[in-house]
Amino acid sequence: MTDLPLAALMLLAALLILSAIVDCIRTPAERVRYVPKLLWLLFLLHAPVLGGLVWLYLGKKPIPNTAKGPTPGVEPFAQAR
Repeated sequence: MTDLPLAALMLLAALLILSAIVDCIRTPAERVRYVPKLLWLLFLLHAPVLGGLVWLYLGKKPIPNTAKGPTPGVEPFAQAR
């Protein structure tokens, strides 16, 4: 029964490592910060848990918020005349 917490912790670490590697591979090169993607992947493979955490917090640039709210004074379904 004491193996259950250890197994859950190992599963959580494996999910962290796998998701960080997949995210690093799928991230475009222009969004990667500090070092090239190949070095990030090597870091993720050689220091899996620490590398996964560092990748999640520092590895990529955030997506700029380009969503604009509604334009004031403009009707949403106004027809062009």
